Amino acid sequence: MQTLIRFICFHLVVASSATALNAGEATLYRDQWGVPHIWGDDHGVAGYAVARAQCEDSIQNVLYCLYAGVGRRTEFAGNSMLSADLHERRLRHVSFAERAWPKLDPPLGEMIEGFCAGVNDYVREHPEEVPVPLDQITPIHVIAWHRSLMTLSAVQICKADAEASKADGYHPEYSPENVGEVGPSEEAEAAHPGIPPGKSNSWVLGESKTHAGVPMLLIDPHWPASGHLQLYEAWLHIGDELNVGGYMLQGTPIPGLGVTPYAAWTVTAGGADSSDAYALKLNPDNPRQYEFDGRWVDMDARTESFQIRQPDGSFKTVTEEVLATRHGPVLETQSGIPFAAAFGGYEQADAINQFYRMAKARSTREFKSALAMNRLSYFNLMWATAAGDIGYVQTGLAPIRSPAFNWEKMVPGWTSASLYEGQLPFEELPSVENPPSGFIQNCNVAANVVTPGQTMKKSDFSPGVLYGHYGQYRARGNRAMRLLTEVDQATIEDGRRIAFDSYVPPADLWIPVILQAWIESEANGTPSDAGLAKAIAILGTWNRYATRDSVGATLFRFWRLACHEMKSQAGRDSFQIPKTPGVRTDSLAALRTAVQRLSELYGKIEVPWGEIKRLRRGEQEWPLSGDGLGKLGMDTLRATAGDSLNDKNRLIASGGQCVTSIVLLTDPPTIHAIVAYGQSNKPNSTHYADQAPLYSDEQLRSVPWTMGQLKPYIESQTTFKYP
Repeated sequence: MQTLIRFICFHLVVASSATALNAGEATLYRDQWGVPHIWGDDHGVAGYAVARAQCEDSIQNVLYCLYAGVGRRTEFAGNSMLSADLHERRLRHVSFAERAWPKLDPPLGEMIEGFCAGVNDYVREHPEEVPVPLDQITPIHVIAWHRSLMTLSAVQICKADAEASKADGYHPEYSPENVGEVGPSEEAEAAHPGIPPGKSNSWVLGESKTHAGVPMLLIDPHWPASGHLQLYEAWLHIGDELNVGGYMLQGTPIPGLGVTPYAAWTVTAGGADSSDAYALKLNPDNPRQYEFDGRWVDMDARTESFQIRQPDGSFKTVTEEVLATRHGPVLETQSGIPFAAAFGGYEQADAINQFYRMAKARSTREFKSALAMNRLSYFNLMWATAAGDIGYVQTGLAPIRSPAFNWEKMVPGWTSASLYEGQLPFEELPSVENPPSGFIQNCNVAANVVTPGQTMKKSDFSPGVLYGHYGQYRARGNRAMRLLTEVDQATIEDGRRIAFDSYVPPADLWIPVILQAWIESEANGTPSDAGLAKAIAILGTWNRYATRDSVGATLFRFWRLACHEMKSQAGRDSFQIPKTPGVRTDSLAALRTAVQRLSELYGKIEVPWGEIKRLRRGEQEWPLSGDGLGKLGMDTLRATAGDSLNDKNRLIASGGQCVTSIVLLTDPPTIHAIVAYGQSNKPNSTHYADQAPLYSDEQLRSVPWTMGQLKPYIESQTTFKYP
């Protein structure tokens, strides 16, 4: 009842406010790249204009996202989405969104309501672009979708914890007398089974390290460049109340990676461990009961109803049962074993409010206060303020856990001894501010290696906080550390050069091994192989950059692909790689395979990298430099994903660097940015792929901030009134 009263009161406030702002207007300007710049009278009409811009560029993605969070994609996509929708319902996004909605900051609430109105009006005005009739979009759709993305990593870690117990039969043992002896030791390998390394870059330079004397920040998430997860660029100006721009999730109105006159921030994957998998003992006579402290306890059982669109346009109703324990929702392992997923902040759905407060902050103190809401799961967050401060925090709603268990696997869900003992205070999360080095980087590395001089050890933090990346080799992190140490009085051009750096750190590890193997092979009198000898000469003289014209990069990449297929340590990166005779033999064998495949596929082994690594949009293609991580990729800072040859024997980038931006916190902010394709997802738009040539050339475009900067480049303008 109290929630209902707050909900009604909130909407009365919004309604009376809307009446007072009945003449609210926003103008959507698009620059020469089609990028939206919005000037609005208030939050509601600004949200409305954001929605209209997103729908103009990508209505299909917007609707997919908004229906994803509420678990209703079967209503337009049919039975193929039932499993995905069921998963979203298990996580109760709608219930928690309904709880969070009336508690959001009122201006944000107005913005979300305006956003929903903008989507609904666009759908009504453009029925030809919507494949099937859909219901009205509400704020619950927006908040549920945002929560769905914010909990994605947490759920993946729960699943990884569960799969890490497969060898144990998914049945952890617990002996109270072993308290404090079960968890992994400091010396044990800290890489978590089943969790691949993250794929994003970030760094920040303090004012002493830049020519402009202000902080410089890199925004460089490695993310899908297309599809419903594609990030959306927009720049918003609401008088003196809110001026923010950057990159937002489609289906939401506020940037998650942002720039304001007062601050800038970005994230990479690899935050604190907030997730766990609880093994369950089910009652053999009643599978809806589980054991807890020696008693059978009823699970929370709910029935969810799905409307599944049929090929003839009719609907079929399907019901599915979802279960939950005191730990969290019941999921299943790949083998079909049920377990309960638990993570900090499970009942929260207001991360979008934290991003709004970060955007509203006008000082370092206010920005850090917004960060202290601590609603973000599993992110390394990098930030800078116009006051000259820079910082990093390994975010995550990390629980305080008993040391009696190995929390990197399943833990017993049948004893209260495994219950969380509270939440780690935000102030105790790993963080760094204004280090003597003048810079911080996080290219998916742990908190102890974000800047020179750190002395953190795993044992310095609560169990699991340095989860995922601690103690692991990260080629991009090592390279970033070196370049940022060397740079001084950095300019935007220096930032661009570092962001698009295509040096291949794994080559430093493995080419000496390959060359030594060749020398040993010749000394042993192995019959001469002309192709292999040419390959050795190429690798021996290669400058180790994966530029578009590099033949050495192509040969090394195909060597890595060959290593990926071998059951050997050859090609696997680490701080200390094995240099045994067997590994050297395997390395040379992989090079023979690479030579053979290049010869078969291209008729030669001297193939420029840009002829193979490509960017494609529609029927157009462009050459690319750099490489990603998959299948033992080259792991360059210039992260261009794509690791499977297509039918034309090319590696087509599918993501990676997608919205690379360099920000200088001057007054006004100086921003240079690029997206992989273009602003629009409509093939007939002039902005469908107009930024791709710049992206291919490793160039950035200047982003106007003030109206004076924008005015010479306005391509179109549209004025909206709301409500």
